[in-house]
Amino acid sequence: MNLAAITRMGSYFLTLFLFTLIPSAGNAGQYKPDQPEKTKPYKKVSEHSNLQQTLPSNDEWWQLFKDPILDTLINKAVIKNYDVRNAIRKIEMAKAKLRVDRSPYYPTIYFSANYAPEKSSLSADKKNIIERNGTATVNLNWELDVFGRIRKESSSQKEFYLAAQEDYRGVMVSLAAQLSTAYINLRSAQKQLEVTRENIESQKKVMELTESRFKLGLASQLDAAQAKSLYLQTKASLPGIESTIAQQINLIGVLIGEHSVAIRDSLLKIRPIPTNPRQAANGIPANLIRQRPDVRSAERTIDGLAEAVGASRADWWPKFLVTGFFGYSSENFEQFTNKENMIWQIAPSIKWTIFSGRNLVESKKSAQLQLDEEINSYNQTLLTALQEVDNALVTYNKSLLQISALNDAFQQSQLTLDLAIEQYKNGLASYQTVLSSQISLLNYENSLVEARTASLRYLIELYQALGGGWPVSEF
Repeated sequence: MNLAAITRMGSYFLTLFLFTLIPSAGNAGQYKPDQPEKTKPYKKVSEHSNLQQTLPSNDEWWQLFKDPILDTLINKAVIKNYDVRNAIRKIEMAKAKLRVDRSPYYPTIYFSANYAPEKSSLSADKKNIIERNGTATVNLNWELDVFGRIRKESSSQKEFYLAAQEDYRGVMVSLAAQLSTAYINLRSAQKQLEVTRENIESQKKVMELTESRFKLGLASQLDAAQAKSLYLQTKASLPGIESTIAQQINLIGVLIGEHSVAIRDSLLKIRPIPTNPRQAANGIPANLIRQRPDVRSAERTIDGLAEAVGASRADWWPKFLVTGFFGYSSENFEQFTNKENMIWQIAPSIKWTIFSGRNLVESKKSAQLQLDEEINSYNQTLLTALQEVDNALVTYNKSLLQISALNDAFQQSQLTLDLAIEQYKNGLASYQTVLSSQISLLNYENSLVEARTASLRYLIELYQALGGGWPVSEF
């Protein structure tokens, strides 16, 4: 074979190779991955630059409470929380799987070689011959995506990858809600501790007054005993409240990914319960429901399963393949690279499954059933979302009314106690009136603290039910 023939053969090979690129390149160009939706980034960015916390609308809703310590804790949790890190790993796994599913777009090229020295029996002329056979080739396998099977499988995995991102955002919303709730419970317990200590001091003064009157013969021993009993009973509630404070600090440590010892001293400093906007939520835009991460994740999953159904249908059609190789093969290893030992092949082929039992039928049926199941789950997710939003909205608005009523009752109870003590000092009222007033005051004050705390929790539940997607400016 002369040089001109080799050149013509090379030109033919190149032309045929380029011709096979046309269908696949056309398909690949039509399905360039979409750019992710641009939303407002989280205040703190993860260590992975491509995995920023991007939630719907304004996601710094906890700033409504105007508590810088809570802001700092949430910023720490975004970076260090282990559930968030696992959610990031799931995104990375989905992204790796997406790249695997996209790899069939490209040809598989590999190198193979073998060397086999061989000695045969003596030849007719009695010569001892050792043959050294060797082959080295660069091989190519390529499936042309004529009917879109590879494209649809890739598109399906892309939707699952985007669903993993929505799951990550859901973890962030849940984390912010859990941490805010734990922080508010902590401040609530500290407020209850203050209330209890103040009532202990008040009850101690009344107890001392009753004991003095008993010594003077102006009060019975029963009055003194009841005053002391109430004082000791209220004092006995302190360890339980302190235990609640410690538990909430430990929970906050878990949520921010740190040992509680590192934050205990700063959180033990008593601070007021975060402020409440004290505004009723009259209505929620309906489109905010679809911004919930679980709803968006379900939508992505449906899209992915729909593409999987399309991929299962494409398996019914023939597959077009291109295989080939180029290299050298010789029985004389010393002359291995001579041009007469050059070998090559390019072989377009078609593969069409005629019968495979019920594999294709059942695979398509299974994919369709998975899609139907996910659609039902999506509808259930929407109904659950509507229920959670409505419940949170009603309970929050009612809690504001309860706070107002309890505040009036507390003020009246305080006035009642002051009058009862004054009349008791003047001998115009029995100690039973004072005792009843003290108990009522403590109960009303604790109920007021609990109501304020519950109202904040309901507000957090409302934002969590909305997926964090309700701008603070609209509240």
